[in-house]
Amino acid sequence: MVHASVFRFEGQLSVFKPFDGPCYRCLYPTPPPPELAPGCSVAGVLGVVPGVMGLLQATEALKVLLDIGESLAGRLLIYDALDGSFQELQLRRDPHCPACGDGAAVSTDSTVFTLGVNA
Repeated sequence: MVHASVFRFEGQLSVFKPFDGPCYRCLYPTPPPPELAPGCSVAGVLGVVPGVMGLLQATEALKVLLDIGESLAGRLLIYDALDGSFQELQLRRDPHCPACGDGAAVSTDSTVFTLGVNA
């Protein structure tokens, strides 16, 4: 999964590859309370930020599909449109994560990976 998100003047981007680094739930174990996650109609988004993040997201998707370059798996890229800066954070897999941790139940068939989650 190539993940991108936007909020006001910022964007985040990462790649979550099964069995290759942390999963989305390692990064966000629980959803934030509604008062801390207002929608775009309330908080607003600078119009060009989704375009920037979409371009970066498409680039990451091509890198994963073509198996070229170094994907953002295990890293989180943060874009700040107000000062035009990028920051990169290292992500680690949570060994206790119910989705991908050491005790997670994983079943496979020929086309789909299903992660068993006890939530």
